[in-house]
Amino acid sequence: MKYKIMKNKIKFSILIVALLAISNIAYPKNYFISSTGDDSATGNTVPTAWKTIEKLNSIDINPGDRVFFEGGKTFYGSIFLLNTDANDASNTVVITSYGNQKATINSGANYGFYAYNTQGFTLRDLIFEGSGMSTNTNDGVVLYADISGDVKLFNISLVNLEIKNYGKTGLVVGSYNKLTGYHTLLIDSVKVHDVMANGIVTWAEYNQTGIDAAHHDIAMKNCEVYNIPGFPDSTSHKGSGIIMGDVNSGIIENCVAYNNGEGNTHCGGPGGIWAWSSNRITIQFCESHHNHSGAGCDGVGFDLDGGVTNSTLQYNYSHDNDGSGILLGQFENAKSWFNNVVRYNISENDGRTNGGGITLFKGPNTTFEGLKVYHNSIYLTNATNNIDKSFGVFSIIDWNTGINGVEIYNNIFQTKGNVPLISIPKGYNPYFAGNLYWSSGDTFKINYQDKIYSDLSEWRSSTGNEKIKSLQTGIVADPMLINPGKGEIVYPKSPDKLNAYSLANNSPAINAGLDLKAQFGIDSIFRDFFNNNVPIGNAPDIGAYESSFITSINDIVTKRNVISSIIVNQSEILKYSLSKNTHSIEMFTIDGALVWNLYVFNENIIEIPTNELNRGYYFLIIQNDDLKKDIKKILIE
Repeated sequence: MKYKIMKNKIKFSILIVALLAISNIAYPKNYFISSTGDDSATGNTVPTAWKTIEKLNSIDINPGDRVFFEGGKTFYGSIFLLNTDANDASNTVVITSYGNQKATINSGANYGFYAYNTQGFTLRDLIFEGSGMSTNTNDGVVLYADISGDVKLFNISLVNLEIKNYGKTGLVVGSYNKLTGYHTLLIDSVKVHDVMANGIVTWAEYNQTGIDAAHHDIAMKNCEVYNIPGFPDSTSHKGSGIIMGDVNSGIIENCVAYNNGEGNTHCGGPGGIWAWSSNRITIQFCESHHNHSGAGCDGVGFDLDGGVTNSTLQYNYSHDNDGSGILLGQFENAKSWFNNVVRYNISENDGRTNGGGITLFKGPNTTFEGLKVYHNSIYLTNATNNIDKSFGVFSIIDWNTGINGVEIYNNIFQTKGNVPLISIPKGYNPYFAGNLYWSSGDTFKINYQDKIYSDLSEWRSSTGNEKIKSLQTGIVADPMLINPGKGEIVYPKSPDKLNAYSLANNSPAINAGLDLKAQFGIDSIFRDFFNNNVPIGNAPDIGAYESSFITSINDIVTKRNVISSIIVNQSEILKYSLSKNTHSIEMFTIDGALVWNLYVFNENIIEIPTNELNRGYYFLIIQNDDLKKDIKKILIE
């Protein structure tokens, strides 16, 4: 009997201990901050909301908690997250607004938001506002880590924010302790404007050896950065839009930067969108315009700067910048720079005060090895402020020799106003092939190793450029761009809506490009600046545009057998079965005009709107992943 009583007592004690343990588990909570709240309330519902940011900062925000600020209202102070807040990458904290509007965090002269040595949080749908560029003395939104031991902080998202009126940088992600930094960070739909120093920046303790970096997998998307004036600083440039620094694997896409840098006094100066000391960076689908050098230099559109490796600039639109549209180079004592690509970009009237369309430079004690520049369209006119005529559409700044492995293929270089097409000093040997050159209303002019060439054939025979063994390449002709020099601003539309740099149907650039895979081993790319398939004809077009008008459709058909014919009634929609490796499918008239196309994403059966086309013969061209083309003849009755 005593044994049974003791056994039951033990079971009951275990149950009590278990219940007490469960009661001490910190379940995720909601916290509300309202303009009509009360800091003595619980804060867990709208009716019991707190009133101030100060109250929020007095608690530890646990993993999974959610914080809601009343939309359309202003709250004064700064939000701080320490390592005792959040800090669980698998259980995200969310700080946001509730209602139909964004809440405003008015931080006066202080930071708007500061996260220190923590991870696993999302900040979204908020406005951060300082007291003004001349009175605020801090950054707007800050992520900073300095944990010892090369630690990575994961899973942070900054989404749909507006940051304005700060005296330093709008959004800064920084770390200091060797390779400690951030991993899997998303910055999406962030608008930064009217801040003094820079717009959006990542940085880390500078590591001059190796290609590893403090930050990994960083994405900046759909961001708008403007009115960042910069200020006089004898030690550093100020006034950049977006800077990605010390990142291994990063992307900047669908972003715009404009009207920045006018207060800068430093040379090397600011830029619209650029990267440095980073590996595997892609900058694409962005627009950068009207960025300034101030009293200093640069003010560039895009830039792969000191220590950038294995990176790509593609599908970007640069125009009306003080400095070069695209800058590629090495500041003094920078890490190695190698294996970078610039393709399918458009630059219009950049280099208003310095630089040109595409400009290279190299400082002392650096290496510059391997650059491929292909299928870009660059248009440059003389500026009203008398641009330095030593620069051109493609140019190298004579600072320090040793720029090696530079290859320039299938680009359109067009100038107006006696601007050189090419400007290369002595000691530099980039290789050009397959490019189109046009000096609108002026004499052909290439300044190459301190000699002026006014004839392509002379330049070719003297330097070995525009020649592949015995094959002569390069064209001097009007590319017949639709409206060069009139590109204007495209944002908020994507850059591929820019029509000024498409080609007229009779352009000499159509089907005139070199096969870069066959000739130079450069992997093919499937789309141009305007989202057209590449190539559409029997060869790629020169420049950033791939014409949908095939001048030699018969060449395609006669060089490849038409596999079969299809007959369809005009009232029908043609359903067509695809092979597993189909990449794209296009339909042309018998004269070579594109009437329908589709990129293929895992579809087995597609529908071709033949019921919308006139009666007659058409060609269906099916392109596979290996670039092989199958051709079918279609008769619409």
